[in-house]
Amino acid sequence: MKPGERALLVVNSFYDQAVVDAIVQAIRKLPGKVDLISVDMGPDRPLNYTDELLGFMHNCPGVPEVNEVRQWIERVRWAEEVAERGEYDILIHTLGGSLPAKKFRYGGIPWTSREVFPAADFPYEVWDAINHRAWDQIWNKGRGGKVRLTDPEGTDITFTFPEESYDLNRYAQTKSLPLFQEKPFFGHLFGRPTPPYERSSEDASGVVAGTINHISSPFPRIKLHIEGGKAVRIEEGGKYGDAWRELLDIGKKIRYPEYPSEGLFWWWELAIGTNPKMRRPSNAFMLSGAGALSERLRSGIIHIGIGTVLYGPSENWAEEKKHPYGHMHVHLLFPTYEIICRDGKRIKVVDNGHLTALDDPEVVALAAKYGDPKEILREEWIPPVPGISVPGDYWQDYAREPRDWLDKHKEVI
Repeated sequence: MKPGERALLVVNSFYDQAVVDAIVQAIRKLPGKVDLISVDMGPDRPLNYTDELLGFMHNCPGVPEVNEVRQWIERVRWAEEVAERGEYDILIHTLGGSLPAKKFRYGGIPWTSREVFPAADFPYEVWDAINHRAWDQIWNKGRGGKVRLTDPEGTDITFTFPEESYDLNRYAQTKSLPLFQEKPFFGHLFGRPTPPYERSSEDASGVVAGTINHISSPFPRIKLHIEGGKAVRIEEGGKYGDAWRELLDIGKKIRYPEYPSEGLFWWWELAIGTNPKMRRPSNAFMLSGAGALSERLRSGIIHIGIGTVLYGPSENWAEEKKHPYGHMHVHLLFPTYEIICRDGKRIKVVDNGHLTALDDPEVVALAAKYGDPKEILREEWIPPVPGISVPGDYWQDYAREPRDWLDKHKEVI
């Protein structure tokens, strides 16, 4: 913001009041003006295994269109109208997702608690360099290459960067959102081409596995089998897996505009976090803690999204036709994302959960302007997973019921 500008800050009763007060104070100190809207979320509750469906799936059996999870994570459309009618310079609102083009500037507010809020103070020029260094590895050096993505929880999948994915004119055919493009999507780097897809180039195949998604309770390890870019079979996953298998069957005969054949659950999102100071809040698995929405932004953590692109043309089409739509997630907490370039050179963009751009000499030099670069670039939080990052046995202690283990070890959450 610039001095003299007017902001509309839209939060809800789940935001930590200390965070809200700090943002208001910072705007007024510019000096700027800020009006505040706070939406009452009602009582808090623990997250359950299927809250992900409430938050991200539409026109599906058993998923009411109006629910408390969606109220928490989706944009408040009437607040956007207030910002436009009130001729505000900027609207500060919403946890995540693509922000629409409006007459006013639009900024997200993913810092829900004072535990997460320090990440907002990460030096911007350092973060800018991190995003650009990592994106250069993908967009420029990876062009025409192949990626292998693995994770100790069981993910092992490959895909390519075909030349046609770099032709931005392809988005016009279906009016798709140009998410995979030359300019990096800060904090959420798209490590895989986004729709529309053609059958001839859609070659992603392998397995995605994990125990965390955006906004459910941690669930028994799920295993998704991907063939030709589409989820074809889902194993395990407890109640989350059961719900996903049901939706996989419901959507299997529907042809969505951005996809080359029938089926709802195409793999469209591979997003890489870039801020080393983001973390999991202690109340993450209460509704007020917003699940893993904060931690997904930590550098080196990857989240996988399978279904329709948020706010994309397939969703608009499906809403008009009253077909099911939306996407669901699996998080990779210790991924290795390696590009095999056309010339045979190998580049690890992420190495066992560590974003390698943090080690770039230019990034380190920039960080040194603000203090000890090792401390500034150090990951603030490491996900606790028995047998991977903390003592224990992954299969015996964690994979079958991760929530039980996390509830017993809240000191390391």
